Amino acid sequence: MEDPELRLLKYFAAVAEERHFGRAAERLHLAQPPLSQQIRKLEHQLGVELIDRSRRPIELTDAGDALYKEATLALAHGERAFAAARRAARGHLGHLRIGALQAAVDGVVPAVLREHRSAFPGVELELLELRTHEQVEQLSAHRLDVGFLRGPVDEAALSVEKLLDDPLAVAIPDHDRFSGQALIEPQQLAHEEVVLWARAAAPTTYADVVELFRRYSIQPQIVAEAPRIQTVLALVAAGIGLALLPTSFANLSRLGVRFVPLAGALPDRPIALAWRSSSGSPTLAAFLNVARAAVPRYLKDLAMHYPELVAGKTTGLSAG
Repeated sequence: MEDPELRLLKYFAAVAEERHFGRAAERLHLAQPPLSQQIRKLEHQLGVELIDRSRRPIELTDAGDALYKEATLALAHGERAFAAARRAARGHLGHLRIGALQAAVDGVVPAVLREHRSAFPGVELELLELRTHEQVEQLSAHRLDVGFLRGPVDEAALSVEKLLDDPLAVAIPDHDRFSGQALIEPQQLAHEEVVLWARAAAPTTYADVVELFRRYSIQPQIVAEAPRIQTVLALVAAGIGLALLPTSFANLSRLGVRFVPLAGALPDRPIALAWRSSSGSPTLAAFLNVARAAVPRYLKDLAMHYPELVAGKTTGLSAG
């Protein structure tokens, strides 16, 4: 609904530009008498005469000329304000705070952000790297709008939707004895030296690696633990040991390291989207739709570079 004050300014600007009530009324799709009444109303509100009606064509008074200059600016600002409101209602304007665990940051998140920025350039995106429990806390506290986290999540206030599978894979050094294999059986790791991503840095991945060893009755030779993923990959590249890591980290493309998928039954490791169920934000809804649509394209692109990692739900990345 148009603001009454802006409507009066719009009527006055039309008269000022046309210098004729009849032509201004036609332009505004009004009858001339109501338009004349509205201009009188504006003059009465301001307590000044805006139009010299004794001349033909009509002329602006000094007060009218001053008002016209400001009115054009006000109308332009008003149109921008209305347009901004309409764009925000369609998800084209706003600000989103996005949480993402490291595997998502190094995996699917850049593809989602790239597609969203292309479709919605007016939305400001703020990305924060956070663990799953930190995202859940911040989503519940309204400090995040959406998160890419490790599902499943048991939180009544949140909607959680699986986005893609991100199973464990084996990071091996080039020219390792496994380098000719398309898949590695977990039992083959029983006598291998292993580098662990430290529990304090990645508790979920650490727990899943331990669960995998337990499931296949493997007692690995742990030769090192490192808190940073780049350090883990450096140790693998140096031939210190193998590492079991989220498949998404294949995107890091560390020189001297190759990722090989694991065969068999693996711990379920989905990457999920999470957001507050009560949120009615069109900007958020648009972002969720972009994320869903981006995943198949991301996996297709990943398959071009690492075809062995996109083999199916149990042996590689796949859409949720």
